[in-house]
Amino acid sequence: MNTTYRHVRKAALSLGLALVLLFPVQLFGQETLTELLEQANESGIEPDRITEVQNRVDSRGLSEDEFMAVLRPAIEMAGDNLPYEMIFEKVLEGLSKGIPVQRITPILSSIRDNASRSARLVDRWIEKPEVGQFVERGEERMQQGQFRNEMIKAGSKAMMQNIDEEILSETLNSISAGNMDRVKPSGLLAAMNILSDLSNGAVAASENARIVLKALQSGFEAGDIQKLPAAMNMAQRRSQLPAEAVGKGLMQQLERGLPSERILQNMFNGEIGGGPPGNVPGGIKNNRPGRPGGN
Repeated sequence: MNTTYRHVRKAALSLGLALVLLFPVQLFGQETLTELLEQANESGIEPDRITEVQNRVDSRGLSEDEFMAVLRPAIEMAGDNLPYEMIFEKVLEGLSKGIPVQRITPILSSIRDNASRSARLVDRWIEKPEVGQFVERGEERMQQGQFRNEMIKAGSKAMMQNIDEEILSETLNSISAGNMDRVKPSGLLAAMNILSDLSNGAVAASENARIVLKALQSGFEAGDIQKLPAAMNMAQRRSQLPAEAVGKGLMQQLERGLPSERILQNMFNGEIGGGPPGNVPGGIKNNRPGRPGGN
């Protein structure tokens, strides 16, 4: 009898272990939304922001599990002192376009990974004494924590568009090592944000970094920097020159010390050399399509 009992008990234990291995979450209790919201509160996420996202999810007819799936990475980022707003922004953007949560969640993981890489780069840079002074003297009176988070977001965006981390690091180090007197925090943020929007994107990232760096040191402010992608695209269309030649012409105008308003107007007018229409500097004009030596 005892032998039979031992066999039955052993079989039951084996079955129980198998169930635990197969369905651990179901047996020990799946994390509830209430528990997740408590974690979000403890991590410092603003309750109003959570409510806004939850309401948007509910309005789309999505389930509680789907809401939890987008809340978890935000909690992880907040716990790691990363700008969790990036998660909510991407979720709201995706929902507004009708993208299913199942397709959004893999992107959220990528955002978190790139934000971590960007944070390591930014944190090393922002520890430099000259950078601290640079942030403090900004007319915008941006708090260092806010500036850090915005820089992390800008770096993460660039990395997601395949801008090499080394190029971002070189750009930041060049800023802090050079003349920072004419550079403003808002201008630097704008420059970091447009790197992947300039002509040829990741392919010409190194040259584009040199352009925005020179523009910043030439006195371009945030609004001017934000216009550069559109100005360069228009210059390429009107001049019918390749992106490389347009970038070279822009750099030459910057080196000549022309004011930002004039440079931007020249680019929008297709005046690559900064002179009257058709005035293309040597070394650039040969790249004009249809010309000898051109494309």
